[in-house]
Amino acid sequence: MSPWGRCPLVEDSFSRLGSQSNVYGLTALAGPGTGPGGLLAAALKGKVLLFRYLQLRPRLRPLAREMQFTYIPVDAEIVSIDSFPKSPPQRGLVVGITFIKDSGDKPSPFLNIYCDYEPGCEFDLDSVAQSCLNLELHFTPFQLCHAQ
Repeated sequence: MSPWGRCPLVEDSFSRLGSQSNVYGLTALAGPGTGPGGLLAAALKGKVLLFRYLQLRPRLRPLAREMQFTYIPVDAEIVSIDSFPKSPPQRGLVVGITFIKDSGDKPSPFLNIYCDYEPGCEFDLDSVAQSCLNLELHFTPFQLCHAQ
């Protein structure tokens, strides 16, 4: 037993990323209203995983699955990710992903902004992941964040 007493934390589940990431590759995911959100983890080699819990009576069940965000090339390196709910009165979720695409002579940084305007799909992450605004940048934002 530890000199500080028992640790109140226990391992609930374990999921492996396909490649390394860092703190800028993680973002909390807001749910609609006070509903359950989740966590998006972006691995360096272009994969994004969704971690969330499903309510199955009488317990919670962990879920981890790969999300297919459009317009991220297979050989791209994801640098950072961020997500936030739209400001009221609008509803919905916005996800931003920055990545570097190596096109031979010099790497090119991009920012993809994902957001769905279809009524009823504003918080459906599968739908949000398909609607993308792609911007080429002149710099690499290692940390992606948002403000009101």
